[in-house]
Amino acid sequence: MRHVRAATRTIVAAATLAGAVVAVAGSPSAASGYLTSIGEWQTIAPSGSDLGLAMDNGGNLLSFAQPGQLDLYARSALSTAMAGVPSSGPTRKLAIVNADVRSVAGIAVTDSGTIFFDTGSSSTIWVLVPSTHTLTGLGLSSAPTSGYSGLALSADQRYLYAANERTGKVYRINLSSMQVTTAFDSAGDGLQGLAMDVVGNLDVVGQSGAVYSVSAGALAAGVTATLGRGATAIAYLGAHANPAGLAVDGANNVYVSACSVDSKPHLAIGVITSGAAAHARAIGAPATTGNGGLVTIASTRAEPSFTCIEPLAVADGVLYAGDWHNSKIWGLPLRDLGRLINRAPATSGRVQLTRTATTLLATWPAAPNAIDYVCTLMASAAVPTSFRETTVSTACWFGGLTTTERFGVRVVANGASSEVVGYAPAPPMATITCKRDTTIRRVQSYAPRCPAGYSRVR
Repeated sequence: MRHVRAATRTIVAAATLAGAVVAVAGSPSAASGYLTSIGEWQTIAPSGSDLGLAMDNGGNLLSFAQPGQLDLYARSALSTAMAGVPSSGPTRKLAIVNADVRSVAGIAVTDSGTIFFDTGSSSTIWVLVPSTHTLTGLGLSSAPTSGYSGLALSADQRYLYAANERTGKVYRINLSSMQVTTAFDSAGDGLQGLAMDVVGNLDVVGQSGAVYSVSAGALAAGVTATLGRGATAIAYLGAHANPAGLAVDGANNVYVSACSVDSKPHLAIGVITSGAAAHARAIGAPATTGNGGLVTIASTRAEPSFTCIEPLAVADGVLYAGDWHNSKIWGLPLRDLGRLINRAPATSGRVQLTRTATTLLATWPAAPNAIDYVCTLMASAAVPTSFRETTVSTACWFGGLTTTERFGVRVVANGASSEVVGYAPAPPMATITCKRDTTIRRVQSYAPRCPAGYSRVR
């Protein structure tokens, strides 16, 4: 790309412009958005150091906390806490195990109520049958000596998936034969939280800052997925975030938490919207806060005490978070996240583009309550260039483009909170065929011309 000039102009008859109207799910957003603070989260319970959270089919919240105790918070108690009266403690203590508890723990519950849980550090995956109060260790045919963290069940509940922090692998456990195979090998990343999404992809966070997704196809095939072969990195939180917890809601939004390893500001809780996650899986490029696919819900910059949020769970329209630093379980109604999720890539609006040889014109519908708009020239769906323009109009224009490069435009509306109007890729280039004697050449450009000595074949 050579010199680019950005300018804005008011378009009187935008409807007459040529060009496709495109709305790309998973498109980028540079909006910083609104960040929650502790005052907006309800205290579910001052519980101690929570390492694992999960929901059972009755809407009860299960918690595994130091010094090795599995607790249950009844659905009625959760509703009372969300109304402003926190629980003084768990409704029931389900089990106590003598274990060295040091890391994120996993909990998974079957439809019949059987609970699988680990301690985040030992070699044992525990099985609790509440109806009989029977607690046993899962007898595996082979397994690593320690380091189990996240747990998740397959949709048919024939398999239990277990992430391992020390080996960097996700293991597939056949619950009939207890045979253990490897479902995903991260090549050494310390794996933490694990969650199955609604379409059968298995998501897991690693201490490198990556969120991996093992495809439903790879899981069904029973192969060992690796990055680029059955698995993709759908998000990257940054090297200082140290991802820990993971949860997926019924709309397939993926929530991820982080526990800091140093004092640098970092994301504490974020959401990868369903559209952004699908987009990342499709193109193999992770969502980040920079390209807008990862939307920050809470950060240590906005709320310094959120330094170590670990387990997450979501149900009944509430996001639950275990806070190691503050020794609490928090709850946030997801309706309060509407302004974040609605501005994220999954619900981008429409941008219309018109391209000539060296110029690109973008127009878009007015956003309610917008004060102005920021237009950014995009080299691809996830790579903004340094060329951008702020305008009060609903159109912007970029000039000085090369005729052989494709560019898109991202538009962000600024008001009480920033939101994405949309992203649109440039329309396809034109291709012509040129001939000189018996030599044929094809030229692709937004304004293709035959080279000297060649004539165009019509």
